[in-house]
Amino acid sequence: MKISIYTLLLSLVLLVCLQGCQNQQSKANKNGVKALDSRGKEITLAQPAKRVVVLYPSLVDEVYMLQASDRLVGIPEQVYQMEDTYAFLSKLDPRIVQKSIATPTFGGQANNVESIVSLNPDLVLTFNTDQDNIAQLENLGIPVFTFSSKDETSIFNELIGMGTLLDKKARAEEIVKFVRDEVEKMATPLDQPQKKVYYAWSKGRVLSTSGKGSLIDMAIRLSGAANACPLEMEAPNVGAETIYKWNPDLMILWNSKSSDVYNLKELAALPAVKNKQVFVMSPSFPFDPHTVKFMLFAKQVRHWCFPSYTKEQLDQDMTMAFDKLYGKAGLLQ
Repeated sequence: MKISIYTLLLSLVLLVCLQGCQNQQSKANKNGVKALDSRGKEITLAQPAKRVVVLYPSLVDEVYMLQASDRLVGIPEQVYQMEDTYAFLSKLDPRIVQKSIATPTFGGQANNVESIVSLNPDLVLTFNTDQDNIAQLENLGIPVFTFSSKDETSIFNELIGMGTLLDKKARAEEIVKFVRDEVEKMATPLDQPQKKVYYAWSKGRVLSTSGKGSLIDMAIRLSGAANACPLEMEAPNVGAETIYKWNPDLMILWNSKSSDVYNLKELAALPAVKNKQVFVMSPSFPFDPHTVKFMLFAKQVRHWCFPSYTKEQLDQDMTMAFDKLYGKAGLLQ
């Protein structure tokens, strides 16, 4: 059987194209994917991560925002224990409902390095404060991408870095653009007196707050309010007399109860307490400031501080934001 010149030429062209594609793929595999983490360390993977262990609930949340939950092989047990987090993520993943994703932890708290290793991850995601685990895992040759979530810029950069390593960079950039646009809208000055906000830490730690330069300070300022704490400290402990001196217009609690404030005799005469201006971020999941949802934290504070930003407007903004952040409608219903 004779082979026509046309057929021969076509075969040669296809062969050249195939070799070119193989060379490009080989080059891509050789270069891998790279991203700088919160330490300024370049994390390089031969290919996008397929088996990911996440050691903090906030970072699990961001993996779901990136629509990369199929990569999860290990998560903190707290995801199953935190009622609002479990309820929401159950809408996105039947494995959360069934509690079938492994939890490589000791009693739901400290991480178990041996259990992490047994999951054969090609990437671990954690905060940069997790020094012991980071060192052990990296010594075992497991790549670790760290987060700081210290401010707006770091949250954006770290989300895009994670997205790059999970082959979800375009999705990460889409989320960042949406949040940046929302933040820009909030930058418009409000024609109302600025209020001072005192933020209290979780679990009833009313006398522990967040100072200037902190993540909470950033979110409060974004709302249009001012942080009542003038100290340049991440998490100062203060006395009741100091809070009287600062005289906040309202107090905001995280994972605490309003009774934690109202039952404190030493704060009973504080105007914010007497005027019932103590508010609780509950449920806390929609307002996690360690993620791009710091924008929603700020919107909630804005509603409490400025009556012109109504509950109806807040609810509309929340619904729209969740549709955008998770790429699925109706999640807040």
